[in-house]
Amino acid sequence: MINSQDLVGRRLLKVTTSWHHYPGIEPCLLHLWLHLDGLGPVRFRTEGVGLALDADRPHGPFDMGEHGRTAVEDDLPDFPLAPLVGGRVESVREVRYRDGPLEFPIGVAVRFGAGAVRILSLGDEIVVARDEHLGAVEAHLHVAAAPGVAP
Repeated sequence: MINSQDLVGRRLLKVTTSWHHYPGIEPCLLHLWLHLDGLGPVRFRTEGVGLALDADRPHGPFDMGEHGRTAVEDDLPDFPLAPLVGGRVESVREVRYRDGPLEFPIGVAVRFGAGAVRILSLGDEIVVARDEHLGAVEAHLHVAAAPGVAP
């Protein structure tokens, strides 16, 4: 496992994505790898209701039979992280979901000099949002004010 604070100060070299394709359904992001100087590829994956980060090389594409197929892509030009490749991670903050007494970590907000992204686990899917409003769930998302401090 990798602590999200290990990303701070590292330069983003490349982004690799793994997508689940199923006929008639919009592809969904299965895994995300941020290739960072000094760390190598860091895989983001869903784990329970949150995200897990670990050092792991990207897998190749594979067929899932009747359940579709998985495609693997590097540096997709329209992916939210594409404009940030080459930049350094300035900070990483925990994003928590809060609804009354229910509260749990759901992802991270990663800031670069050229902008920020949120990498979230929503409904067992990874969602990467740069400036996008995510609908009704936004009212429940809270970003920590400082590393290691719950919002």
